[in-house]
Amino acid sequence: MNCKTMKNETISGWLNINKEPNISSAQVVNMVKKITKVKKAGHAGTLDPLASGVLPIAIGSATKTVRYMMNSLKTYEFIINWGCGTDTDDKEGKIIAQSMKRPSKEKIIKNLAKFEGNIFQIPPNYSAIKIDGVRSYKLARQSKETRLPVRKVKVEKLELLEYINPDYSKFYLKCEKGVYVRSIARDLAKLLGTYGHVSKLCRLSVNNFYYKDAILLADLSKLVDKSSMSKCIHPISVVLDDIPAIDLDEHKANLLSNGQKVLFSEDGLDKAEIIEEVYITCANNPWAIAKYEKGFLFPRKVF
Repeated sequence: MNCKTMKNETISGWLNINKEPNISSAQVVNMVKKITKVKKAGHAGTLDPLASGVLPIAIGSATKTVRYMMNSLKTYEFIINWGCGTDTDDKEGKIIAQSMKRPSKEKIIKNLAKFEGNIFQIPPNYSAIKIDGVRSYKLARQSKETRLPVRKVKVEKLELLEYINPDYSKFYLKCEKGVYVRSIARDLAKLLGTYGHVSKLCRLSVNNFYYKDAILLADLSKLVDKSSMSKCIHPISVVLDDIPAIDLDEHKANLLSNGQKVLFSEDGLDKAEIIEEVYITCANNPWAIAKYEKGFLFPRKVF
């Protein structure tokens, strides 16, 4: 093995998939595996079946970097249907509450700031959060009582894009991980003295993956040869821009691959400094995530 080939010789990297409605994120992953013929694949940030838009898919060795994408900022466009609450907080659910009251455009705008910054949010009962080891949505489907804990999340921006009519309003959301759009719709409606649910949801971006650049599964399946497909695959490094990078020679890279620590004392790094995560390359090929401590690199994840 040398620096010209990765340890895992299958395709590795990130796909920016444009998920269509009425398909789950897990189904998208399975379809990507079939199309690309990779054994390992995983998504970064679940999109509800109702939702469309950017769904980053890691394939091959890139699955070891999913958590870096999970922590990224996300943006959405969504529409709230006022006056109607559902058990799923979206249009797929059963209607459980109704109101004749509709919020005015002015009142909506006036209350949006209350949902920006660090806020506390209760996730929808129909969510993937586990309660005693069981997914919340499975308990909800069995009509079992679920008590999901309040979570602290961060919303960078919540903006009214369009007051479509008294029944529907379109919003823009920029947030960190863990924010449920359905909960925002539910809670904003409650604050405005009515009920509400998400009738349409599209994720516009995750990290530096954007909707305008995303590819549909149908289009991906048309790319029959590896050279065509490779043009759609982003390198593993696309999610590692925020951590220091070091390029090692073949000997040291292989030592890391075998689980051994490596002496590294180039200028620019203080030997007394500890860097929890360093992105290691070999001849500019992705190789590992390592920890730097007192002049040594210790392998954490090897690609």
